[in-house]
Amino acid sequence: MKKRIYNQTALFGPLYAYLVVLSPPDFVKADIAKIKENLNSMTDIRERNLHSIAHITLIDKLTDDAEIVEIVTRLISCIQPFTIRVSGWNIFDHGHSLTVYLTIENPEPIIDIMALLKSSSKTPHISLAKKISCESFDLLRPYLENLDYTAEWVCTEVNVLRKLMSEKHLGFKESFKIPFK
Repeated sequence: MKKRIYNQTALFGPLYAYLVVLSPPDFVKADIAKIKENLNSMTDIRERNLHSIAHITLIDKLTDDAEIVEIVTRLISCIQPFTIRVSGWNIFDHGHSLTVYLTIENPEPIIDIMALLKSSSKTPHISLAKKISCESFDLLRPYLENLDYTAEWVCTEVNVLRKLMSEKHLGFKESFKIPFK
C-alpha cells in the first residue's frame, strides 16, 4: 500500500492529526512543567518531552474526516463533570526504552470516555518523559523516588486538538473545547 503524501490534495479533503485530551488546569500544567525541567536538568529528556504541555490523551487519530469534533461531541454527550486525582508516578517498560508518567488515582471515568471513543489505550496518565533510555531513567530514579506530587481538579470538558499534516511541523494550532453536560 502506498504511503499518503501529506502536501498533496486528497480525494476526500486535507489530512489532519487529531489529539483528543483532558487538559488539567493551569496550576497543574505549571507544576508538571517544573517537574520536567527538573528531570531535564539531570539528564536530557529531549525537547519533545520538555515542551509537551501536560494532558491526558484519550485518543489520537489521523484522518481526513472533517466531522471528528461533531462525532466526539455526540459520543461524550452523556458524560458529567468528574474529579481527577493525580498521585504518584510509574513507568511503561517498552523493552528498549521507558516512559515515566504520573498516575491517575481514579481512572474509571476516564477509561469510560476512552471506551466511548474506542481508544486502544487502557491506562490514563500524564506523561513526564516518553521513551527515554534505561540509563537516563537510572539517573532520574532518585528524584522520582522522592517525588510526592499530588493534584486534584474537576474535569468539565474534552479538548480536541487538530493540526494539518501538510503543516505538521507547526504543531497543533486548532483547539475545540467540548463541555460535559
